[in-house]
Amino acid sequence: CTAPFESHEVLGIMRHLILGTAGHIDHGKTTLVKALTGTDTDRLPEEKKRGITIELGFAQLDLGEFRLGIVDVPGHERFVRNMLAGATGVDLALLVVAVDDSVKPQTREHLEILRLLRLEHGVIALTKCDLAEPDWIDLVESEVRELVADSFLASAPVIRTSAARGSGIAELKAALAAAAQQAAPHRGTASQGPFRLAVDRVFTIAGHGTVVTGSVTHGRCRAGDELELQPSGRPVRVRSLQSHDQPVEEVGRGQRAALNLAGVHHDEIARVEELATPGHLVPSRLITARLHLLPDARPLKHRGRVRLHLGAAEFTAQAALLEGQELLPGEWGNVQFFLREPAVCTWGQAFVVRSESPVHTIGGGQVLAPASAKIRRSDAAAIAAVEKLWSPD
Repeated sequence: CTAPFESHEVLGIMRHLILGTAGHIDHGKTTLVKALTGTDTDRLPEEKKRGITIELGFAQLDLGEFRLGIVDVPGHERFVRNMLAGATGVDLALLVVAVDDSVKPQTREHLEILRLLRLEHGVIALTKCDLAEPDWIDLVESEVRELVADSFLASAPVIRTSAARGSGIAELKAALAAAAQQAAPHRGTASQGPFRLAVDRVFTIAGHGTVVTGSVTHGRCRAGDELELQPSGRPVRVRSLQSHDQPVEEVGRGQRAALNLAGVHHDEIARVEELATPGHLVPSRLITARLHLLPDARPLKHRGRVRLHLGAAEFTAQAALLEGQELLPGEWGNVQFFLREPAVCTWGQAFVVRSESPVHTIGGGQVLAPASAKIRRSDAAAIAAVEKLWSPD
């Protein structure tokens, strides 16, 4: 997003999807993305110095009819919050496991997050295969297969790669193209209707002003469109657009986008903000939702404090159970999240919940009422109505 916002190109007939990486620190996610695309997604001096990904990185991969916008996420446990921000709008996943290290804690946590966000398609890459003997690689692949056995990656292809030698890269591209073909039909309807983008980065370019980036999760946007920043409600106008450093006239569902905005200073925008068609999103401090607690989590007590991840944002919230005094591991329950600050979401939107301290992923679910009223636990009729909101009808 450093090229001037000037000439434009018309949105082509490419089918756009977002691919998110996942996996433990130092398992080679960034190196693998570079082997696939030629782009080094580590852009910060500290990332170069330390040799680890801290912030989200972005690249683009053309695979026949598909153009994948790649979001490379950090693998360190301290940066899971950034990983969650990057997982917004992801259509398919690339789970990366280094054969010299095998399955590690963030391998498991990232996989759980992808499951909670309801992903359905992806590919598994074994990296650093030049550093291990075939028998050892077989053992690691068996461990990975066991890990994903009850997940959306249960039947996903496992591709053995070595970025150092360039081996397996062509096979990985073919597997990603096949996964994109499977994922595309499930994302078609989201290209219609109101525009929505969760802001995951904001900066300024001299002579052009404020720029925000994110993954387009719904609808389309053109230069000149009037949008809203929510939950602040600030109106803005789109001066110009880019996708992966290339000026475009339009961006839509499944694309990484940079929007040059008029009407707002970059200091006034935070990661909690979303860009949307005016009137589409309504900010609220009270959200009704259906929550699933992970089997290895501790019981969640009524009015327990949690970290709620919606879109690219994290909110501190109190989880009020609509029934019972605690939600047990592996159970589903209806809850109301009382937030410290307003958030925006839509019906059916997936979210992730992490414990307040120590911080780790404990569950997730789907939004039932994005701008709710308080429900009394004694109000049986209101609780029954919440149950009906879970219906796809």
